[in-house]
Amino acid sequence: MSENLFLRAVKGEKATVVVLRGKNLTTVPSLVRKLCHLKTLDLMSNKISKLCPEFFSLTKLRKLNLGNNQLEEVPEELMFLKNLEILHLFENLIKSFSPKSFDGLENLNILNLNHNKLKTIPPEINRLQNLKSLSLNNNQLTDIPKELCSLACLSEIQLNYNQIVSIPEEFKSMKNLRKLSLARNLIDVFPMVLCSLRNLKTLDIAGNFIQMLPKNIWWMGLGEFYCEENPFLKRLPIFVEQKEEVLPLKEIAARYIMNQISEEDPLYQRYVTRYPEILEILANDRECVSCGKCILSSGIDCVIFISPMKCHRHLKDLFSPVDPRSVFDLKLCMAKVSTHIRIRWTLSMPCSK
Repeated sequence: MSENLFLRAVKGEKATVVVLRGKNLTTVPSLVRKLCHLKTLDLMSNKISKLCPEFFSLTKLRKLNLGNNQLEEVPEELMFLKNLEILHLFENLIKSFSPKSFDGLENLNILNLNHNKLKTIPPEINRLQNLKSLSLNNNQLTDIPKELCSLACLSEIQLNYNQIVSIPEEFKSMKNLRKLSLARNLIDVFPMVLCSLRNLKTLDIAGNFIQMLPKNIWWMGLGEFYCEENPFLKRLPIFVEQKEEVLPLKEIAARYIMNQISEEDPLYQRYVTRYPEILEILANDRECVSCGKCILSSGIDCVIFISPMKCHRHLKDLFSPVDPRSVFDLKLCMAKVSTHIRIRWTLSMPCSK
C-alpha cells in the first residue's frame, strides 16, 4: 500500500517534493531510492518507526519532516543526508540518538525535537556546526551538555518544559545567541553566565524557582524578557534603603512659582488675571509632604534658565494672547530670583470644552 501511495505522489523520478501526511504509513517505501532529485520529503502524522536503508540516495534532500510518528531514536540513516537543512522530529517517542545520526548533517540549520522523551543530549551534537535553531521543548532533560555551547552559529535555543536545573559556564562562548527559552524548568538561581551574552535579545525564564535577579541583568540590552511565575515576583522586600530626598529641578521651580502666587506677588497676580482659565488649573495644587507649602507637580513641560537681560525682551512673547480653542500655555516669568538667572516655566494643558 505504501508503495502505491508513493507512486501516486511521485511524478517521475525527477520529483523534488513529496508530501504524504496522515496516510498511516508504517515504513518509508524502498522506492525512495529512485528519487535522487528530491529536496522536500514530508511524512508527518504517520506511524513510521524506522527509516529504510535506501535513504542513502537522498543526497539532495534539504527538508525532512517526520513529525508525529513513532520513532524511538534519532535514525542512523540521517547521516547520509549531506545537504539536509531542516529536520522535524517532533512528537515522536524518541529516547536516544543513534551514535552516527549526526555524522553527515554538517549543513543542518534547524532541528526540532519537541515533545519527545529525551533525558540527555549526546556530546555528538557538536558536529552540527551550522545549526542555527534548536528546539527541545517538552522533553525530560535535566542538564545541557557543554558540547552544545561549541555551536557558534546557534541563534535560538528552545528548552521549555524540561527539568533543567542549571546552565553550564561554557554558555558564555555563544556570542551569536539571540533567543533563549528556559520556561517551566527547575532553575532556582539565575544563571549569571547569561549576563555576558551581549547579543541576547529574548530571554524566557518564566515558571522557574528563581529567588532574585542580579543587577547585571539590566545591562544585557534585552528586547523581550519573560519572568512571570517566579518566587522573586511574589516576595516582599526584606529592607528598604532610605536615602536623602533629592528634588528634581522641575519640582523646585514649581514650588517656587506656587509660593510666589500664594504670597500675592503683584507681578504674578497681574498676569494671572489675563487668563481666567489659569485659575482653574492652579486650583489643583497640592500640599508638599516635605515642606507643607503649595505645589503643582503635574503637567510641567519645561524649565529653562535665561539671563536677566534677555528676560525683559521675552516678556511680551511670554504673555501674548493665546487662542482659547487650542492648547494654551501658562508662562510665568520669575522676577524675584537672583540678578544672574531667571526661570521660565511652561505648563501645557488641553483646553476644556
